[in-house]
Amino acid sequence: MYTLHTQVGTRATAAELVLHEGDLSYELRHLDITSDEHRSAEFLAVNPRGTVPALVTDGRTVACETIAIMMYLCDRHRLEHLAPAPEDESRGVMIDWITYHATEVQEPIKRYFYAHRHGGTEQVIQDVRDRARLLFNERWQLVENHLRDGGPFHLGDRFSIVDLYLLVTGSFSTPVEDQEYPAIKRCIDLTASRPKVADIYAKHLEGLRNIVEMGVPR
Repeated sequence: MYTLHTQVGTRATAAELVLHEGDLSYELRHLDITSDEHRSAEFLAVNPRGTVPALVTDGRTVACETIAIMMYLCDRHRLEHLAPAPEDESRGVMIDWITYHATEVQEPIKRYFYAHRHGGTEQVIQDVRDRARLLFNERWQLVENHLRDGGPFHLGDRFSIVDLYLLVTGSFSTPVEDQEYPAIKRCIDLTASRPKVADIYAKHLEGLRNIVEMGVPR
């Protein structure tokens, strides 16, 4: 039995989707990051970083980064319908793209939404956002090119956890996009239509709207 500490509307949803797609036994413990519950002493005992998600099993925390949780679950339970096995030649492609999304693509999105953390005047904050938008679209275009030329999924015709990660993190990108990305949209739509994904994704979008309404945590 796994316990996933999560906030609906965040990247933690991608970890939940792996648990659900993998038919694994789990429970959710919801936190409200808009009320700083992720900074409580109780949660910091689970994850000293004070971030969601956090995966716990047998009374111990096993991972606190979304893609680490996703890959850990796939490897531990041999979920080869979600991730190629280590000996599979497409394994490297999967690791490469999910890492690219988690680092290069998500970094400017986070900088855009948390531009106020850079301090300074309103002009400085706007400059940070403008630069983040530029970087994001440059990197998003590389994802678009890959899915356009080799899709519909990141591993061609083979669905994987990279597509689950894109589905969730792509929901944050709309305010930052400066054009349409049809191949990305196709991948997202195909992933969202999976029977075990649709309901969780709908709740994710609702949670994201609630976070936006409450205000991004400072």
